[in-house]
Amino acid sequence: MNQEFLLPRRRRRVRPYLDMTALIDTVFNLLIFFAVASTLVGARMGLEMRLPKAETARPVADRVVLTLLPGRPVQVNGTPVAADQIGAALDRVTRGNRDSQIVVMAEESVPYVDLVTALDQVRLAEYHRIALAASPKPRPRTQ
Repeated sequence: MNQEFLLPRRRRRVRPYLDMTALIDTVFNLLIFFAVASTLVGARMGLEMRLPKAETARPVADRVVLTLLPGRPVQVNGTPVAADQIGAALDRVTRGNRDSQIVVMAEESVPYVDLVTALDQVRLAEYHRIALAASPKPRPRTQ
């Protein structure tokens, strides 16, 4: 019996390989997507918004009315007020009653930023019953 001492064969080592081409393509596509998306978002920031007319609009009575007109100061029940003094003016008119309903009437051509600023000031003054007023749509005349 002839036994030979055999050494195990040395296996070739397989080196791991990572193909970077797909990764670079994906990162490049994401870069382009976010660059285009960011320019579109910036273009929409300055657009004016026209407030809609409503079929169910009704006259406002016995409520605090906050009026916004383009190029003019904010009015609380007809009295002009600076935008940062809306809360104090509401406190004077409502005598501190936080359950009073505040109706915001804004003309169509008022910039959206002015409307949001006024609403924010009302909320900062801790009034939570806020309504947006709209003018009624003209109904077609039937003959």
